Amino acid sequence: MSDPGDIHTLGYFAVGAVIYGLAAYKALAWAVERIPSLLLMAVGALFAGTGFLAAAPTVYRRIGEASGVPQLATLVVYTGITACCGCILVLALLWSPRRLAAGGGGQPATGTGMRDALRRVLPGYGTAIAVMTALFLSADLPPGERPLTFDTTFADRPPVLAFLLVYQAAFGVALWSMVSVCCRRLKDVHDPILRSSLRLLVIGCVCVGSYGVCKVLAIFGAVLGSDTLDTLSTDVGPALASLGGVITSAGWTRAAVRARRRRRRDFYALETLWTTVTQADPGVILHGPPSGSAWEFHALRRTHEIRDGQLALRPWTSQHIVNATRRLTEKHGLAARDRDALAAAAGIRGALEALRSGRPPRQPCERLPGTDVPPQGERGHLVAVARQLDSPLIDRILAEAEK
Repeated sequence: MSDPGDIHTLGYFAVGAVIYGLAAYKALAWAVERIPSLLLMAVGALFAGTGFLAAAPTVYRRIGEASGVPQLATLVVYTGITACCGCILVLALLWSPRRLAAGGGGQPATGTGMRDALRRVLPGYGTAIAVMTALFLSADLPPGERPLTFDTTFADRPPVLAFLLVYQAAFGVALWSMVSVCCRRLKDVHDPILRSSLRLLVIGCVCVGSYGVCKVLAIFGAVLGSDTLDTLSTDVGPALASLGGVITSAGWTRAAVRARRRRRRDFYALETLWTTVTQADPGVILHGPPSGSAWEFHALRRTHEIRDGQLALRPWTSQHIVNATRRLTEKHGLAARDRDALAAAAGIRGALEALRSGRPPRQPCERLPGTDVPPQGERGHLVAVARQLDSPLIDRILAEAEK
Protein backbone atom coordinates (compact mmCIF):
# COMPACT_ATOMS: atom_id res chain seq x y z
CA MET A 1 0.00 0.00 0.00
CA SER A 2 1.44 3.34 -1.03
CA ASP A 3 -0.68 5.48 1.30
CA PRO A 4 0.29 5.14 4.99
CA GLY A 5 -3.31 6.00 5.80
CA ASP A 6 -4.41 2.67 4.30
CA ILE A 7 -2.39 0.79 6.92
CA HIS A 8 -3.90 2.90 9.69
CA THR A 9 -7.38 2.29 8.26
CA LEU A 10 -6.93 -1.49 8.31
CA GLY A 11 -5.46 -1.39 11.79
CA TYR A 12 -8.19 0.81 13.22
CA PHE A 13 -10.90 -1.29 11.53
CA ALA A 14 -9.44 -4.45 13.05
CA VAL A 15 -9.20 -2.97 16.55
CA GLY A 16 -12.66 -1.42 16.23
CA ALA A 17 -14.11 -4.80 15.25
CA VAL A 18 -12.50 -6.45 18.30
CA ILE A 19 -13.87 -3.77 20.63
CA TYR A 20 -17.33 -3.91 19.04
CA GLY A 21 -17.22 -7.66 19.64
CA LEU A 22 -16.46 -6.97 23.30
CA ALA A 23 -19.40 -4.54 23.44
CA ALA A 24 -21.76 -7.16 21.98
CA TYR A 25 -20.47 -9.85 24.37
CA LYS A 26 -20.91 -7.65 27.45
CA ALA A 27 -24.34 -6.47 26.28
CA LEU A 28 -25.52 -10.08 25.90
CA ALA A 29 -24.07 -10.93 29.32
CA TRP A 30 -25.91 -7.96 30.82
CA ALA A 31 -29.17 -9.05 29.16
CA VAL A 32 -28.84 -12.40 30.96
CA GLU A 33 -27.47 -11.32 34.36
CA ARG A 34 -28.52 -7.63 34.64
CA ILE A 35 -25.30 -6.66 36.41
CA PRO A 36 -24.80 -2.88 36.00
CA SER A 37 -21.04 -3.12 35.50
CA LEU A 38 -21.60 -5.37 32.47
CA LEU A 39 -23.77 -2.69 30.87
CA LEU A 40 -21.14 -0.10 31.74
CA MET A 41 -18.46 -2.18 29.99
CA ALA A 42 -20.71 -2.63 26.94
CA VAL A 43 -21.40 1.12 26.67
CA GLY A 44 -17.72 2.00 27.20
CA ALA A 45 -16.63 -0.51 24.54
CA LEU A 46 -19.25 0.85 22.13
CA PHE A 47 -17.85 4.38 22.53
CA ALA A 48 -14.26 3.15 22.15
CA GLY A 49 -15.06 1.06 19.07
CA THR A 50 -16.78 4.03 17.46
CA GLY A 51 -13.73 6.16 18.25
CA PHE A 52 -11.38 3.70 16.54
CA LEU A 53 -13.58 3.40 13.45
CA ALA A 54 -13.99 7.18 13.13
CA ALA A 55 -10.20 7.59 13.48
CA ALA A 56 -9.56 5.37 10.43
CA PRO A 57 -8.35 7.82 7.76
CA THR A 58 -10.91 6.67 5.17
CA VAL A 59 -13.82 7.17 7.56
CA TYR A 60 -12.28 10.35 8.98
CA ARG A 61 -12.22 12.02 5.57
CA ARG A 62 -15.76 10.94 4.72
CA ILE A 63 -17.10 12.40 7.97
CA GLY A 64 -15.53 15.74 7.15
CA GLU A 65 -16.73 15.72 3.55
CA ALA A 66 -20.28 14.66 4.44
CA SER A 67 -20.67 17.18 7.28
CA GLY A 68 -18.90 20.11 5.67
CA VAL A 69 -17.14 20.75 9.01
CA PRO A 70 -13.36 20.37 8.67
CA GLN A 71 -11.80 17.83 11.03
CA LEU A 72 -15.19 16.96 12.58
CA ALA A 73 -14.07 13.34 12.92
CA THR A 74 -11.50 14.47 15.51
CA LEU A 75 -14.34 15.71 17.71
CA VAL A 76 -16.22 12.43 17.17
CA VAL A 77 -13.15 10.36 18.05
CA TYR A 78 -12.06 12.35 21.09
CA THR A 79 -15.52 12.77 22.62
CA GLY A 80 -16.22 9.06 22.07
CA ILE A 81 -12.97 8.09 23.77
CA THR A 82 -13.65 10.57 26.58
CA ALA A 83 -17.07 8.98 27.15
CA CYS A 84 -15.38 5.56 27.22
CA CYS A 85 -12.87 6.90 29.75
CA GLY A 86 -15.75 8.08 31.91
CA CYS A 87 -17.08 4.51 31.93
CA ILE A 88 -13.61 3.22 32.80
CA LEU A 89 -13.32 5.65 35.72
CA VAL A 90 -16.74 4.55 37.03
CA LEU A 91 -15.54 0.93 36.87
CA ALA A 92 -12.33 1.90 38.66
CA LEU A 93 -14.39 3.45 41.47
CA LEU A 94 -16.62 0.37 41.65
CA TRP A 95 -13.61 -1.96 41.89
CA SER A 96 -11.77 0.19 44.41
CA PRO A 97 -12.75 -0.45 48.06
CA ARG A 98 -12.98 2.48 50.41
CA ARG A 99 -10.51 2.56 53.25
CA LEU A 100 -13.31 2.78 55.81
CA ALA A 101 -17.03 2.36 55.67
CA ALA A 102 -19.06 5.56 55.78
CA GLY A 103 -19.61 5.28 59.51
CA GLY A 104 -15.87 5.17 60.28
CA GLY A 105 -14.80 3.76 63.60
CA GLY A 106 -12.74 0.96 62.04
CA GLN A 107 -15.62 -0.63 60.19
CA PRO A 108 -14.72 -2.96 57.30
CA ALA A 109 -14.11 -1.49 53.86
CA THR A 110 -17.04 -1.21 51.50
CA GLY A 111 -17.16 -0.71 47.75
CA THR A 112 -18.46 2.37 45.99
CA GLY A 113 -22.01 1.93 44.71
CA MET A 114 -22.96 2.47 41.08
CA ARG A 115 -25.06 5.58 41.77
CA ASP A 116 -22.33 7.11 43.89
CA ALA A 117 -19.70 6.40 41.23
CA LEU A 118 -21.89 7.88 38.48
CA ARG A 119 -22.53 11.00 40.57
CA ARG A 120 -18.80 11.46 41.01
CA VAL A 121 -17.85 10.91 37.36
CA LEU A 122 -20.70 12.11 35.13
CA PRO A 123 -20.55 15.85 36.00
CA GLY A 124 -16.82 16.08 35.35
CA TYR A 125 -16.77 14.06 32.14
CA GLY A 126 -19.98 15.61 30.87
CA THR A 127 -18.43 19.03 31.40
CA ALA A 128 -15.21 17.93 29.70
CA ILE A 129 -17.13 16.81 26.60
CA ALA A 130 -19.12 20.06 26.52
CA VAL A 131 -15.95 22.17 26.87
CA MET A 132 -14.17 20.13 24.19
CA THR A 133 -17.09 20.62 21.80
CA ALA A 134 -17.17 24.38 22.40
CA LEU A 135 -13.40 24.73 21.96
CA PHE A 136 -13.37 22.66 18.79
CA LEU A 137 -16.20 24.58 17.16
CA SER A 138 -14.56 27.90 18.04
CA ALA A 139 -11.22 26.97 16.48
CA ASP A 140 -12.23 27.98 12.92
CA LEU A 141 -10.20 25.20 11.32
CA PRO A 142 -9.26 25.40 7.61
CA PRO A 143 -10.54 22.87 5.05
CA GLY A 144 -8.51 19.76 4.27
CA GLU A 145 -8.75 16.69 6.48
CA ARG A 146 -5.78 15.77 8.69
CA PRO A 147 -6.65 12.27 9.99
CA LEU A 148 -3.16 11.42 11.25
CA THR A 149 -1.61 14.81 12.01
CA PHE A 150 -4.43 16.90 13.49
CA ASP A 151 -2.81 17.24 16.92
CA THR A 152 0.61 18.39 15.74
CA THR A 153 -0.75 20.50 12.86
CA PHE A 154 -3.15 22.64 14.87
CA ALA A 155 -1.64 22.51 18.38
CA ASP A 156 -0.30 26.06 17.95
CA ARG A 157 -3.90 27.39 17.95
CA PRO A 158 -4.97 28.19 21.55
CA PRO A 159 -8.53 26.73 21.25
CA VAL A 160 -7.15 23.49 19.76
CA LEU A 161 -4.40 23.27 22.39
CA ALA A 162 -6.98 23.73 25.16
CA PHE A 163 -9.23 21.14 23.45
CA LEU A 164 -6.37 18.61 23.33
CA LEU A 165 -5.30 19.22 26.93
CA VAL A 166 -8.83 18.74 28.28
CA TYR A 167 -9.08 15.51 26.33
CA GLN A 168 -5.69 14.23 27.52
CA ALA A 169 -6.51 15.12 31.15
CA ALA A 170 -9.80 13.19 31.08
CA PHE A 171 -8.07 10.34 29.25
CA GLY A 172 -5.13 10.09 31.62
CA VAL A 173 -7.13 10.28 34.86
CA ALA A 174 -9.32 7.33 33.82
CA LEU A 175 -6.59 5.07 32.40
CA TRP A 176 -4.06 5.53 35.16
CA SER A 177 -6.79 5.22 37.81
CA MET A 178 -7.71 1.83 36.34
CA VAL A 179 -4.03 0.79 36.36
CA SER A 180 -3.75 1.79 40.02
CA VAL A 181 -6.93 -0.06 41.02
CA CYS A 182 -5.96 -3.25 39.17
CA CYS A 183 -2.48 -3.23 40.74
CA ARG A 184 -4.04 -2.90 44.21
CA ARG A 185 -6.52 -5.66 43.46
CA LEU A 186 -3.73 -8.01 42.41
CA LYS A 187 -2.45 -7.98 46.00
CA ASP A 188 -5.74 -9.38 47.32
CA VAL A 189 -6.92 -11.68 44.51
CA HIS A 190 -5.77 -15.32 44.64
CA ASP A 191 -7.88 -16.86 41.87
CA PRO A 192 -5.41 -17.53 38.99
CA ILE A 193 -7.94 -16.75 36.25
CA LEU A 194 -8.92 -13.42 37.78
CA ARG A 195 -5.28 -12.54 38.45
CA SER A 196 -4.44 -13.22 34.80
CA SER A 197 -7.36 -11.05 33.70
CA LEU A 198 -6.24 -8.21 35.98
CA ARG A 199 -2.69 -8.44 34.65
CA LEU A 200 -3.99 -8.13 31.09
CA LEU A 201 -6.00 -5.09 32.14
CA VAL A 202 -2.90 -3.50 33.68
CA ILE A 203 -0.79 -4.16 30.57
CA GLY A 204 -3.55 -2.97 28.24
CA CYS A 205 -4.26 0.20 30.20
CA VAL A 206 -0.54 1.01 30.46
CA CYS A 207 -0.25 0.69 26.67
CA VAL A 208 -3.30 2.88 26.10
CA GLY A 209 -2.16 5.36 28.75
CA SER A 210 1.26 5.53 27.08
CA TYR A 211 -0.54 6.65 23.92
CA GLY A 212 -1.59 9.74 25.88
CA VAL A 213 1.99 10.35 27.02
CA CYS A 214 3.21 10.15 23.40
CA LYS A 215 0.49 12.55 22.28
CA VAL A 216 1.26 15.12 24.99
CA LEU A 217 4.98 15.06 24.17
CA ALA A 218 4.28 15.53 20.45
CA ILE A 219 1.74 18.30 21.12
CA PHE A 220 4.14 20.35 23.23
CA GLY A 221 6.87 19.72 20.70
CA ALA A 222 4.61 21.20 18.01
CA VAL A 223 3.74 24.16 20.24
CA LEU A 224 7.47 24.86 20.59
CA GLY A 225 7.84 24.72 16.81
CA SER A 226 9.57 21.33 16.56
CA ASP A 227 8.37 18.39 14.46
CA THR A 228 10.97 15.99 15.90
CA LEU A 229 8.38 14.22 18.06
CA ASP A 230 5.61 14.09 15.44
CA THR A 231 6.14 10.37 14.92
CA LEU A 232 5.06 9.79 18.53
CA SER A 233 1.66 11.25 17.61
CA THR A 234 1.24 9.69 14.18
CA ASP A 235 2.78 6.22 14.63
CA VAL A 236 3.96 5.22 18.12
CA GLY A 237 0.93 6.52 20.02
CA PRO A 238 -1.71 4.98 17.72
CA ALA A 239 0.17 1.68 17.71
CA LEU A 240 0.22 1.62 21.52
CA ALA A 241 -3.47 2.56 21.67
CA SER A 242 -4.40 -0.21 19.22
CA LEU A 243 -2.33 -2.83 21.03
CA GLY A 244 -3.66 -1.68 24.39
CA GLY A 245 -7.25 -1.75 23.14
CA VAL A 246 -6.92 -5.39 22.09
CA ILE A 247 -5.15 -6.42 25.33
CA THR A 248 -7.71 -4.58 27.47
CA SER A 249 -10.54 -6.29 25.59
CA ALA A 250 -8.90 -9.63 26.32
CA GLY A 251 -8.61 -8.69 29.99
CA TRP A 252 -12.29 -7.73 30.16
CA THR A 253 -13.39 -11.01 28.58
CA ARG A 254 -10.93 -13.69 29.72
CA ALA A 255 -12.16 -14.15 33.28
CA ALA A 256 -15.80 -13.85 32.18
CA VAL A 257 -15.38 -16.49 29.46
CA ARG A 258 -13.58 -18.88 31.81
CA ALA A 259 -16.19 -18.35 34.54
CA ARG A 260 -18.99 -18.96 32.03
CA ARG A 261 -17.35 -22.20 30.90
CA ARG A 262 -16.93 -23.28 34.53
CA ARG A 263 -20.59 -22.57 35.28
CA ARG A 264 -21.65 -24.55 32.23
CA ARG A 265 -19.35 -27.42 33.21
CA ASP A 266 -20.70 -27.38 36.76
CA PHE A 267 -24.26 -27.43 35.47
CA TYR A 268 -23.66 -30.55 33.38
CA ALA A 269 -21.69 -32.18 36.22
CA LEU A 270 -24.69 -31.64 38.49
CA GLU A 271 -27.11 -33.05 35.92
CA THR A 272 -26.51 -36.72 36.85
CA LEU A 273 -26.68 -35.99 40.57
CA TRP A 274 -29.86 -33.94 40.08
CA THR A 275 -31.49 -36.75 38.07
CA THR A 276 -30.52 -39.28 40.74
CA VAL A 277 -31.53 -37.33 43.83
CA THR A 278 -34.85 -35.96 42.58
CA GLN A 279 -36.14 -39.51 41.99
CA ALA A 280 -37.10 -39.55 45.65
CA ASP A 281 -39.42 -36.56 45.34
CA PRO A 282 -40.02 -35.18 41.82
CA GLY A 283 -42.01 -32.38 43.45
CA VAL A 284 -38.78 -30.57 44.34
CA ILE A 285 -38.25 -29.77 40.65
CA LEU A 286 -39.36 -26.19 40.10
CA HIS A 287 -40.38 -26.51 36.44
CA GLY A 288 -39.26 -28.07 33.16
CA PRO A 289 -35.63 -28.48 32.08
CA PRO A 290 -33.87 -25.12 31.70
CA SER A 291 -32.99 -23.71 28.32
CA GLY A 292 -30.78 -20.87 27.14
CA SER A 293 -27.37 -19.82 28.38
CA ALA A 294 -27.96 -18.41 31.90
CA TRP A 295 -25.72 -21.09 33.37
CA GLU A 296 -25.27 -19.30 36.70
CA PHE A 297 -29.04 -19.30 37.28
CA HIS A 298 -29.47 -22.87 36.04
CA ALA A 299 -26.62 -24.23 38.20
CA LEU A 300 -27.97 -22.36 41.24
CA ARG A 301 -31.43 -23.79 40.63
CA ARG A 302 -30.00 -27.30 40.27
CA THR A 303 -28.13 -26.84 43.56
CA HIS A 304 -31.33 -25.93 45.44
CA GLU A 305 -33.26 -28.82 43.91
CA ILE A 306 -30.50 -31.30 44.78
CA ARG A 307 -30.47 -30.08 48.37
CA ASP A 308 -34.26 -30.47 48.56
CA GLY A 309 -33.93 -33.97 47.12
CA GLN A 310 -31.32 -34.87 49.73
CA LEU A 311 -33.66 -33.73 52.48
CA ALA A 312 -36.43 -35.87 50.99
CA LEU A 313 -34.03 -38.86 51.14
CA ARG A 314 -32.98 -38.20 54.72
CA PRO A 315 -35.31 -40.79 56.34
CA TRP A 316 -33.81 -43.40 53.98
CA THR A 317 -30.16 -42.43 54.49
CA SER A 318 -28.30 -44.87 56.72
CA GLN A 319 -25.94 -43.70 59.43
CA HIS A 320 -24.10 -47.01 59.07
CA ILE A 321 -23.25 -46.17 55.46
CA VAL A 322 -21.98 -42.73 56.44
CA ASN A 323 -19.87 -44.22 59.25
CA ALA A 324 -18.48 -46.89 56.91
CA THR A 325 -17.53 -44.18 54.45
CA ARG A 326 -15.71 -42.22 57.14
CA ARG A 327 -13.69 -45.30 58.17
CA LEU A 328 -12.75 -46.26 54.62
CA THR A 329 -11.81 -42.74 53.50
CA GLU A 330 -9.66 -42.16 56.57
CA LYS A 331 -7.90 -45.44 55.82
CA HIS A 332 -7.19 -44.22 52.27
CA GLY A 333 -6.01 -40.83 53.53
CA LEU A 334 -8.48 -38.76 51.47
CA ALA A 335 -8.77 -35.05 52.04
CA ALA A 336 -11.68 -33.77 54.16
CA ARG A 337 -13.49 -32.36 51.11
CA ASP A 338 -13.24 -35.69 49.26
CA ARG A 339 -14.37 -37.58 52.37
CA ASP A 340 -17.50 -35.44 52.65
CA ALA A 341 -18.26 -35.81 48.94
CA LEU A 342 -17.84 -39.59 49.01
CA ALA A 343 -19.93 -39.89 52.20
CA ALA A 344 -22.73 -37.84 50.62
CA ALA A 345 -22.60 -39.89 47.40
CA ALA A 346 -22.64 -43.17 49.29
CA GLY A 347 -25.52 -41.95 51.47
CA ILE A 348 -27.55 -41.04 48.37
CA ARG A 349 -26.88 -44.39 46.68
CA GLY A 350 -27.80 -46.30 49.82
CA ALA A 351 -30.92 -44.20 50.41
CA LEU A 352 -32.20 -44.83 46.88
CA GLU A 353 -31.67 -48.59 47.26
CA ALA A 354 -33.54 -48.52 50.58
CA LEU A 355 -36.34 -46.47 49.01
CA ARG A 356 -36.73 -48.91 46.11
CA SER A 357 -36.79 -51.93 48.45
CA GLY A 358 -39.18 -50.23 50.87
CA ARG A 359 -36.89 -51.05 53.83
CA PRO A 360 -35.86 -47.93 55.78
CA PRO A 361 -32.47 -48.11 57.56
CA ARG A 362 -32.27 -49.31 61.16
CA GLN A 363 -30.46 -46.10 62.08
CA PRO A 364 -31.35 -43.09 59.89
CA CYS A 365 -28.61 -40.53 59.36
CA GLU A 366 -28.58 -37.90 62.07
CA ARG A 367 -26.85 -35.27 59.95
CA LEU A 368 -26.51 -35.50 56.19
CA PRO A 369 -22.87 -35.24 54.98
CA GLY A 370 -22.02 -31.86 53.48
CA THR A 371 -24.90 -29.92 55.03
CA ASP A 372 -22.41 -27.82 56.99
CA VAL A 373 -20.62 -26.65 53.84
CA PRO A 374 -20.68 -22.80 53.67
CA PRO A 375 -22.92 -21.31 50.96
CA GLN A 376 -19.98 -20.18 48.81
CA GLY A 377 -18.64 -23.75 48.68
CA GLU A 378 -21.95 -25.55 48.25
CA ARG A 379 -21.90 -25.89 44.48
CA GLY A 380 -18.27 -27.06 44.50
CA HIS A 381 -19.20 -29.70 47.09
CA LEU A 382 -22.14 -30.97 45.05
CA VAL A 383 -20.03 -31.11 41.89
CA ALA A 384 -17.56 -33.28 43.84
CA VAL A 385 -20.48 -35.46 45.02
CA ALA A 386 -21.64 -35.86 41.43
CA ARG A 387 -18.19 -37.03 40.36
CA GLN A 388 -18.05 -39.56 43.22
CA LEU A 389 -21.49 -41.00 42.53
CA ASP A 390 -20.14 -43.83 40.36
CA SER A 391 -16.94 -44.39 42.34
CA PRO A 392 -16.05 -48.09 42.84
CA LEU A 393 -15.38 -47.25 46.50
CA ILE A 394 -19.13 -46.79 47.03
CA ASP A 395 -19.82 -50.45 46.19
CA ARG A 396 -17.31 -51.47 48.86
CA ILE A 397 -18.86 -49.05 51.34
CA LEU A 398 -22.39 -50.35 50.75
CA ALA A 399 -21.21 -53.95 51.07
CA GLU A 400 -19.38 -53.19 54.34
CA ALA A 401 -22.40 -51.35 55.76
CA GLU A 402 -24.63 -54.40 55.19
CA LYS A 403 -22.42 -56.65 57.36
